[in-house]
Amino acid sequence: MTEGAQGAREGVVGPPALPNVGLVLGAGGLVGLAYHAGVLRALEHVGGVVANDASLIVGSSAGSVIAAYLRSGMSIDEFWLLVSGTHPSLLAGGRSGMQTRRDVWDPIFRGPFEFGRRVLGSSYVLTRSMVRIPTPRLPLLVERLFPAGMFSMQEGRRRLRSELSDEWPHRRLWLCTVDISSGRRVVLSRENADRVGARLSFPDAVVASCAIPGVYRPVRFGRMTLVDGGVFSTSNLDLAIEAECQHVIGIVPMAFDTRSRPDWVQQLVRRRPARALASEAAQVRRKGSSVLLFRPTRHEVRLHGLDLMRTEGLDVVAKAAYDSAARQLDTDRFVTALAAIHRPAAA
Repeated sequence: MTEGAQGAREGVVGPPALPNVGLVLGAGGLVGLAYHAGVLRALEHVGGVVANDASLIVGSSAGSVIAAYLRSGMSIDEFWLLVSGTHPSLLAGGRSGMQTRRDVWDPIFRGPFEFGRRVLGSSYVLTRSMVRIPTPRLPLLVERLFPAGMFSMQEGRRRLRSELSDEWPHRRLWLCTVDISSGRRVVLSRENADRVGARLSFPDAVVASCAIPGVYRPVRFGRMTLVDGGVFSTSNLDLAIEAECQHVIGIVPMAFDTRSRPDWVQQLVRRRPARALASEAAQVRRKGSSVLLFRPTRHEVRLHGLDLMRTEGLDVVAKAAYDSAARQLDTDRFVTALAAIHRPAAA
């Protein structure tokens, strides 16, 4: 564990240095983690915005992992080293990156019979995630006969449980999931972690936000069956309205920069996230809040490719994200917006 994470476990917290800022970290798989690392490093080194100083961090899927570690005391420079494969903990363990392909795609099923059972269970969860209409929850016996999830997150779960505290951080953090029974977005936080008669630990909340339907097992929480928050939205920028943030910074790996559009195939793949983001940003602006968005450019989208869960080339993605974000932060619009963000903190 890092020294910063240890400090967070020991309760070393203080008031946010940016009390009116909401930081929204979107979905995007392992490639999204790398993209976040690059943008957040540029925000800190070039823009002077330290992610953990935000009064609220909203995380969805990959963004929830970054958010959880930031709120637990890890610096963005440490995350940068992890993504780059040069962190001392990786070198000591003989690893070249945060995840291996085996970590991500370790099949749960053993033999054709279990494969068939899991295909049926996973298909049900995937369908319920896409067609979000309230339905009665399946009996526990049926869920056990036809379990959902084809691949294991065992290594990810192990690392989360060993590196994060069971208790939620004190600083405000919202993690997005979807309950496939009700079809509704469920936002997990310190305030509601045990509100429904069952306790959900902090690491398990992160796992729930990353549980890609049909791929990984959903997470039970009381009467709810929770899956990846990216099912509802890959950004969830609109939550900043509920928090009454005056300034919102959104990092959305699965959308694209409309000033640097990718080819038509990638535009088609990313159309839903891009449209949802535009709608959510408009909602925030109508409430009088400022919005700064970081989205991949044409060049970056090409680097991301279509396999967002790959384990190779993440250092290249992070470097490109840093360079692109640094250029944005040097524009008049971003300089003016960042001055407004820093002004209340300095007052």
